[in-house]
Amino acid sequence: MAALAAALIMGALGHAQANEEDTNLTTIAYWKLATANSIALSPSGLGILDLATNTGQGITPPGTGNAPATVQDLWYQGPMASSLTFDNSAPPTSMFNPNNYWSPASSSWDCGVDEIGTGGSLTCDSTTYGTAFNGPDFTWECFFKSDTTNDPVMGTTTQFLIFDHHLSAYAFIDLNDNASNDTNQIGGIRFWGWNVAVFGIDCRITAAQNHGHRMDDGHWHYVAARFKTATETMDLLVVNDDGTSYETSTFITVPLNPGGSGSQGPVFLGSDENGAENFDGQLNQLRYSDASLPNSQLMANASGCNDPAFNNAPASESITEGKVINLSPASWPVAVSGGPLEFQWELNGTNIPGQTNLNYGGVAQASSQGTYQLVATTPCGGTSVTSAPISVTVTAPLPINLALWRMQSVATVTNNGTFVGIDDSDSFNGGSNDLITFNSSASLPGGISLTNTVPPANMFINGNNGGTNSFDASWIAGVAGALFYPQNLSGDWFDFQTSFTLELFFETYGDQSANGPMQLIAQGPDGGFFRYGLNINQAGSGAVSFKINNQAIAPAGLSYEDTNAGIQSVVLSDRNYADGTWHYLVAKYDSIGNTISLAINNQDGTGTNTMVFLPSGYSPLSASGVANMFIGRYRFGTPDDNRTFIGAINSIQVSSGLVTPATGQLGYAGPPVITGLNLIGKTITIKFMGAPAGAASLYSIVGSATVNGQYVAVPSVVTALGGGAFQATLTVSGAMEFYKVKN
Repeated sequence: MAALAAALIMGALGHAQANEEDTNLTTIAYWKLATANSIALSPSGLGILDLATNTGQGITPPGTGNAPATVQDLWYQGPMASSLTFDNSAPPTSMFNPNNYWSPASSSWDCGVDEIGTGGSLTCDSTTYGTAFNGPDFTWECFFKSDTTNDPVMGTTTQFLIFDHHLSAYAFIDLNDNASNDTNQIGGIRFWGWNVAVFGIDCRITAAQNHGHRMDDGHWHYVAARFKTATETMDLLVVNDDGTSYETSTFITVPLNPGGSGSQGPVFLGSDENGAENFDGQLNQLRYSDASLPNSQLMANASGCNDPAFNNAPASESITEGKVINLSPASWPVAVSGGPLEFQWELNGTNIPGQTNLNYGGVAQASSQGTYQLVATTPCGGTSVTSAPISVTVTAPLPINLALWRMQSVATVTNNGTFVGIDDSDSFNGGSNDLITFNSSASLPGGISLTNTVPPANMFINGNNGGTNSFDASWIAGVAGALFYPQNLSGDWFDFQTSFTLELFFETYGDQSANGPMQLIAQGPDGGFFRYGLNINQAGSGAVSFKINNQAIAPAGLSYEDTNAGIQSVVLSDRNYADGTWHYLVAKYDSIGNTISLAINNQDGTGTNTMVFLPSGYSPLSASGVANMFIGRYRFGTPDDNRTFIGAINSIQVSSGLVTPATGQLGYAGPPVITGLNLIGKTITIKFMGAPAGAASLYSIVGSATVNGQYVAVPSVVTALGGGAFQATLTVSGAMEFYKVKN
């Protein structure tokens, strides 16, 4: 009868607890910690039932028999294996979340009595049940109360509430960490984790932060330790029995790492893995979830929260186009407190879609430039705080000279077959970006026509010269033929999307200003998508134009170079450039500054330059379509508006990036040449090229309200950057919108 009575009592206890099962789909284990139960797999036959019903729990290890995958029961081990001590103290009902079914039991497990000095432990055995306590997102929760009250000895002793992964230290919660050496930690609580990159990162709350409440003060407290992989944030929340609470978050840059297969050991309650640093108190209602739960789903009444706060000062970053932008506490630095926290990055005051982590990451493009701020919010009545601004400047990468055609001799080249052509004398890609010829007319003379007229030596810099020959572009006039670089070769080097530079020397045969448009370079018009080009006479008699196309509007008929919303141009028309003399031309597309520019130096020593701002959002150029590059011609066939250049062309250089005299420019464009403009707030930065040996004091800035208005001096600071590069900084003043560099 005695044996039967005992069995009936155990059955009744099991039935009573079944009414308090945790049916949440994210709950892996829920231990009421109010009474002992019969646990078949425990060596002692006793333990504490796991009341979670989630069937998605951990997988039972192979070969361990009949352990249900839905059960993570606790075992008694060591000297306390035969019995457990329960106290009739329990957390007040007011501490529990009123929106859910959790409630205190009539008793709590007295860890201090059972574990301190005994060497015993209360543990979930990972070998038998398998381990599900390894994230990547998780929440540990428990209610606890110390048996001692502000004890002078125990108050300086580390006490563990939860130790996750015996022998591999994945995460734990403890009190009074390092309190014997740091009095600020007396009565404090810590959530510790390991992310491999740093052994031991943590999130702490001190007694002072917790409204003066020590965690070992003999009162009931609730703790929730959360980790969220998406934001790489550890979060620690404490709720006190008087209704107050405090929460803080730590960003850890690298997610927590539970270790490899087999390294996830058992979970210990009330002690560390060695059983040496035990909690002197009572535990009640302990739960583990495989999600970072919002406050509304926690066991405790955590409606109170703390306003977030940033401590970062205004900062600036300079990032090369194409590189990764990484704005994070590691690069600010910044500390964030309060919570629970949600984040949103802004660029120039507008939300950036998808950027809701504490750190920002993205690839630097022209549109990435501007002012970044992080907004942190909490559920505290919509409370939010905005970080100090981080000004990001995107810079162009160093230029790469992709091809240099000096036009000195005709050669046999092997681009996609064997052709007559012009060698690429640049070292990039082994100098294999050769020009080739093609014709479909029997009247086309054989070979390529060269002329011995060349630019004067004083028009060149960096050791370059015009050699003894130039390309006679008129050779192809009136026939179906071309000198060109074919599409689909060598990775389409010249189908640029971002910054690039075109350089060449040209001379018309006599005055050609009245003879209609003539093309120096055309990329793509034969394939249906004009990408960019240089021409003479199209914008006006003797004018030079540089045009680019972002393909915003499809071409109409054969007018691929007509001005529309997709094609933008910059023009120099201050003189007749089809005048029968040599000119050096450098054209640039700046995808960062969103500008196009032209600079020309003339045989008579004069020169000029101009720059045009592109419409907002124009950059970068489209990636669609591949295109042939024609030299001295617009299109291949004679019926197709070929616009053949009637003159000589010498030394064409095509580069990705923005070439300057200091980075390999062929010719002298005459100082000053503006190479970049940037506006942040009311500060304008103008970058320009001047004389390599010139002093900054030689240059000043003048401004006007209109492009053709009267320009007057404006206050500015000009500094030399080296190699003929200069920078002027000024503040926007009044109605002035147009600026020039004066020497």
